[in-house]
Amino acid sequence: MKLNKFLLAVSLSVGVLAGLWQVLVQVYPTVVADFALAGVGVAGFLGWASFYAAGGKKDGFVKGLAANLTGVLWGVVIVVIWNWFNFNTLGAFIAVAVGAGMMCFQAHIKLLSFIPGAFIGASTFFALGATITGATLWPAIIGLILGLAFGWLSEVVAVYLNGKFEGAKK
Repeated sequence: MKLNKFLLAVSLSVGVLAGLWQVLVQVYPTVVADFALAGVGVAGFLGWASFYAAGGKKDGFVKGLAANLTGVLWGVVIVVIWNWFNFNTLGAFIAVAVGAGMMCFQAHIKLLSFIPGAFIGASTFFALGATITGATLWPAIIGLILGLAFGWLSEVVAVYLNGKFEGAKK
């Protein structure tokens, strides 16, 4: 097996930053702040995954951000439609059919063409409780955005480290 130095750099960068992310969302609020970041940690890792899945770099950030946030919006739409049907089975079918279909249909718009990102955004909303309140929406949105930012940062650090590896080879 030949070692890919860039993947090594990504591994180191993501590993260290993921550890720091976990400290930030778990330890910081209990020691320094008087608020919890419940759900932000999970949402952050999902945003981070979106960054890399969307291809990384500026485009990965922008496409991931647009798709993730519209996914949260479609998650809200699903809950609203389902509520109209008193959360029954028919309502679930209709609501999810509309939401999932629209997450795919929006890909006609280039900025929203990263379909998995929309599903990640909606899934984040549902994973954090699927309530249309600040207790669910803000952690989902903030976590996804910060996760995308950490993704970008991890890529920048990996590029830097890879340059150091290449320089050490000479």
